[in-house]
Amino acid sequence: MTTWPAREGAGDCRGNFPHQQGERGCAAGERGARRAPRTPSHHAHCAGPGKVDRAQGRVLPPPLPQAHAPTLGLRGRGKTEPRGSRVRCPKSSGCPGLVQGAVSSPGSRAPDTALRAMADRGPWRVGVVGYGRLGQSLVSRLLAQGPELGLELVFVWNRDPGRMAGSVPPSLQLQNLAALGERRPDLVVEVAHPKIIHESGAQILRHANLLVGSPSALSDQTTERQLLEASQHWDHAVFVARGALWGTEDIRRLDAAGGLRSLRVTMATHPDGFRLEGPLAAAHSPGPCTVLYEGPVRGLCPFAPRNSNTMAAAALAAPSLGFDGVIGVLVADTSLTDMHVVDVELSGPRGPTGRSFAVHTHRENPAEPGAVTGSATVTAFWRSLLACCQLPSRPGIHLC
Repeated sequence: MTTWPAREGAGDCRGNFPHQQGERGCAAGERGARRAPRTPSHHAHCAGPGKVDRAQGRVLPPPLPQAHAPTLGLRGRGKTEPRGSRVRCPKSSGCPGLVQGAVSSPGSRAPDTALRAMADRGPWRVGVVGYGRLGQSLVSRLLAQGPELGLELVFVWNRDPGRMAGSVPPSLQLQNLAALGERRPDLVVEVAHPKIIHESGAQILRHANLLVGSPSALSDQTTERQLLEASQHWDHAVFVARGALWGTEDIRRLDAAGGLRSLRVTMATHPDGFRLEGPLAAAHSPGPCTVLYEGPVRGLCPFAPRNSNTMAAAALAAPSLGFDGVIGVLVADTSLTDMHVVDVELSGPRGPTGRSFAVHTHRENPAEPGAVTGSATVTAFWRSLLACCQLPSRPGIHLC
């Protein structure tokens, strides 16, 4: 990863996102200057971290090798991390055989031809693990649209069963996750927490295909290995939802062709939208815009398990870089009260003129205040679920 010049002092990153220009941004002259092409340092205006205070009980994780050392906590300006080594993550793929355009529009009840063909194969029995906002949306769609799409909801499990009262029929409420095999599911959808994948992912694969909604769990190498072994042993697939990651297929194809040199994913949202753990949970933002972490995605996932899934999906889409080579940046921005912002920056090989291939996407996902999941991500996950049901069950990890 390119190292960019250090900037002195602390500041404010408002005006770095297009939505903040105009009335919410700077004066007209400054707006023109800030619309210049972005670089990997476009968050350099954010207040940067200092050192994590051990005296206050903030325990840092074991240090990574120098080439992988992330910036954790409230980052002071001055350094961008060198690119991590090209450590390969578990072999993953896209969704071959997925029928393009096989998803109805979000409010539509009428399936198209491809989905009707899916229904003709016989009902897919689907179980949902987790009943937060995303789980509630999936359950509602499965109950309303599932029968005509050939999908049958066979159970819903939540760590707090009381949350399902009044909205999930008692016959569908699963009290003991270990008993899911009794419902004979074809696909189990996890939309709870990475702990479910750590603790029960391999056991779920004994009975059904698994759609992982918390891919940050795969940053743990033991969990990754267990899922791959169980997938092979029981001949079931591990699907991973791409969620908020834009351009997944393009990243995967460039990586497969050997042309991906660097990949950086920056997620910015209001501090209330974070669910942080460990030293990140104890960190306090000194200003309106603060970089909480910058470094390899593997180092971020344990401390932001619910806010690093987009970055984890990127690591799976680019196995030549993997969790140690893809760089994640987590930004707390108090001005982002109604959206999540995700920037994906990648570079490829040099062309005949000596310039490198480069792509930068900027995604603004509307979100309710304090929400972990943006509204567009909810729709994207439903499409991932439908994609899983169009594919044959085959071992391995597959992005959908």
